[in-house]
Amino acid sequence: MAADWSMISLTPDEIAAGELENIRADIARCFLLRDPGPGMAVFTRRAKSGACEVYFSPSCVAYTEFIFERHHAERARTPPLLGTTLLVGYPAAVSCLLGKPRAVGSFRNMLRESFEAEQAAARAAFLRPKPAG
Repeated sequence: MAADWSMISLTPDEIAAGELENIRADIARCFLLRDPGPGMAVFTRRAKSGACEVYFSPSCVAYTEFIFERHHAERARTPPLLGTTLLVGYPAAVSCLLGKPRAVGSFRNMLRESFEAEQAAARAAFLRPKPAG
């Protein structure tokens, strides 16, 4: 897997000073103004020391120059799924971490669709004529 992601490390002092929130707000503003789609996402991983790593997907490059002026960004591989949290982006962006192009839907929508299918099946079963006998 290529190192096509960008990563910023924030110290506990930077986090306490609100820098993680500043990054989240800057990227959220890009989403609101441009709606770049599900490929653009920012993830975080907390370290035991209280530090935080902020990962930017490859689609973020055009929108993160102003953030990278304040923080040194390193090239990185895709962060592991376990322990990684979506900071800004669509839920479908989690598929970027899986390295697969499949979509990842919300659990709520999956339950709603499943419930609707069960209701339709129950209505069909209810309308079936009973065998005479």
